[in-house]
Amino acid sequence: MRKYLLLLLMSTLFMAPAAYAHTMDKSTLFTDVPETTLNIQDIMVLHSIGLLGYNGKDMALNPTDNLSRKDFASWVGGFFGLEGATVDELAQAAQKEEYISSLEGDLTYKEINTALFHHKLELENPDATMTKEEYIAFLTEHLDDDMGGHTLLQMGGFAEGPTGTIEDVVTGDETGIIINGKTYMLSGHPRIFAESTDAKSWVGQQLERSIFTTAGDHHHGHDDNQEGHGDHEEGHGEGHDAPATNAATLQYVQFSSAQVAADDTKEVQSSNATPREEQQTDVTTSSNSSTVWVIAILVVLAAIFAFVFVKRKK
Repeated sequence: MRKYLLLLLMSTLFMAPAAYAHTMDKSTLFTDVPETTLNIQDIMVLHSIGLLGYNGKDMALNPTDNLSRKDFASWVGGFFGLEGATVDELAQAAQKEEYISSLEGDLTYKEINTALFHHKLELENPDATMTKEEYIAFLTEHLDDDMGGHTLLQMGGFAEGPTGTIEDVVTGDETGIIINGKTYMLSGHPRIFAESTDAKSWVGQQLERSIFTTAGDHHHGHDDNQEGHGDHEEGHGEGHDAPATNAATLQYVQFSSAQVAADDTKEVQSSNATPREEQQTDVTTSSNSSTVWVIAILVVLAAIFAFVFVKRKK
């Protein structure tokens, strides 16, 4: 008897929906950034490549606060793959490599230009500080600027990925998407701009943007013509190149804004439903749930009766 009940209980585990771990979507980035935020895609892109930090969950962004040199330095340390596991360690590593001269006070545009853009940007007010909102807008504007053969994305070991219709998905221990017959696997910690993180729901949707991570192909260094920084390219560029066997995976996937907006509209309409509509929905949901439970109980009872019947015949 116990064996039969144990088998029935175990079978319910296989009926549970699959969950995809380590993903972050538009609702789980920062506690004070709602998924309806106008620049949510910009935030997700910078978050996915590490220039808003990697540990945003259960943290507040505080977008209207000034960006400190220490926070920026720690993000730069993570972006370039410097050694360190904490904010302090990464910030100190970035300072040691002369990406920033001080960890005290607030960041200026001139310091961003030095750390990330090889001094190539023409700034109207280089000594001005900025809020995190302004930082996000500034980096987004210059993310694809050509800095002598590479962009900021490429400096961090990233590249633009595929776009198109999702024909099928790969699920299981790893998740992947199939576009034009080619499979692209997601990284272990992807950022996903979609209505659902359930990969099966992506089939048929339009992938609007994606970003590859090349797992270590960082392009370090500042402008060789700038005094005090000319040795960074030589000292780090070769050592951090990704091995040829490293397969690129997708760190960021962004589905069609129109599709996500349509799904969001459905949610809003659902939340604005009249009491009568909500009652009808609740009744339907309750009915479906009751049906499932009735079937489960009947299966258990049938198993018990079958067991008793066989035992009596013996």
